[in-house]
Amino acid sequence: MESVNQRLLRGGIIAVVGRSAIAIGVVLLNALVARLLTPTETGLFLLALSMVTVAAAIADFGLSKTLLRIIPDAIATGDEARALSHIRHVFIAASLTSIAVIITLLSPLGSWLAEKFTNGYMLAELMPLVALWMAVTVISSLLAETCRAFHKIAAAIFYAGALTGLGNIILVCLGLMAAWYSAYTIDLRAVIMLFIASGFILVLMASVNLRKRLLRPVDVPVDKANKIKNIFILAWPFWISSMALIVLTHAEIWILGYLRPPEEVAAFGLVAKVALLVSFPLVIANSVLPPIISELYATADLKKMERMLRASAGVTTIAALLIFLLLMVLGDWLPQFLFGEYFSGNWGIMMILAVGWLFHVWAGSGGFVLSMTDNQKSGMIINLLVGGLTLLAGLWLTHRYGGLGMAIASSSGIILLNALMLLVIRYKLGITVFASLQGIRDIKNELRQRLHSSRQDVKL
Repeated sequence: MESVNQRLLRGGIIAVVGRSAIAIGVVLLNALVARLLTPTETGLFLLALSMVTVAAAIADFGLSKTLLRIIPDAIATGDEARALSHIRHVFIAASLTSIAVIITLLSPLGSWLAEKFTNGYMLAELMPLVALWMAVTVISSLLAETCRAFHKIAAAIFYAGALTGLGNIILVCLGLMAAWYSAYTIDLRAVIMLFIASGFILVLMASVNLRKRLLRPVDVPVDKANKIKNIFILAWPFWISSMALIVLTHAEIWILGYLRPPEEVAAFGLVAKVALLVSFPLVIANSVLPPIISELYATADLKKMERMLRASAGVTTIAALLIFLLLMVLGDWLPQFLFGEYFSGNWGIMMILAVGWLFHVWAGSGGFVLSMTDNQKSGMIINLLVGGLTLLAGLWLTHRYGGLGMAIASSSGIILLNALMLLVIRYKLGITVFASLQGIRDIKNELRQRLHSSRQDVKL
């Protein structure tokens, strides 16, 4: 049986490799899309991707985060049968919410929203594809989080949904590169279908990976309806927090899509993807930490949790700062090199967004700490408040200053969100989770001790 430290170390190594590959893959994928599609189609692609992300978050209903909360807790108490029962009820609940969202997307309301948030450029004819893309994204995300809850970090990284899973990125990139080298003319519809096909492949692979664990016979409670009701009760605060966070991170695309033509959406969206690279060290850490946080909280070991979180934030901040400095040095050359001449001249937007993400990394894993310690309602309130403020600020600033104003609103929202989470965590749990140099020294000492122990074992 692995200790927390062992799992953290092993999972961290896997996450570093996997998430680094994802970060590079996302940039490559967007570069291929920008060069294969017209600027207008590229903007519409980013809007369609945002629509899928939002719809998937609605359909998910916080259920994927609920899995990370309840499965490690059940395993920590030695009740794996209860964990499997929870998983099955979560998937039933997700089926119900997904069907409701699919019906909405295919309704006149879905077509109306597509028109409004694309500045008159209709995506209505693509809504059936968007609905199908959303469905496979939800399923693959749930399967990935199930893997993560059982500490199968590599599988979780590979099977995650659109532009968040390594498998999805690899398959889509291969398809786009095949089109590039064959000089095959590809359009927006073909790109979306490529994402859907890769999603189906990953769902099949993840199902095969988990079949031995999930198909085991367990005693399922007779009152199934009540069980699903309880799952929804536990999940809804996660859902509200996720939706508010979606508003915070996707409002920029919606507002630009509403006020500006798709070409400007494409220019902003692509440099925003580059700025997002600053946050990827924390993304690596967050792919490992949630189940461990849940277990440490279940055993009331808050001091160990604090040391672990501050050490993680310290290491990730150093890595994020190096990426930030690299973006600053490369300047406007990088977007131009990646996406083409049309997308140059947006260095200021990129760096403003990068500042917000750098603060986000320094602040640590505050969102997951609140979610995994029964404080998800506090996280929900913070996300709602900041999401609303960011939306209002974004509308006003974008109307006056265009993409630069949206970047200022978005970056300010990220900073405010993390600052409030740090304050609430300190008040609720009595711990701090932002970056610490002492935490880095703790990691170094831990590795030294492990190396010494290994040498002693060899001598014996």
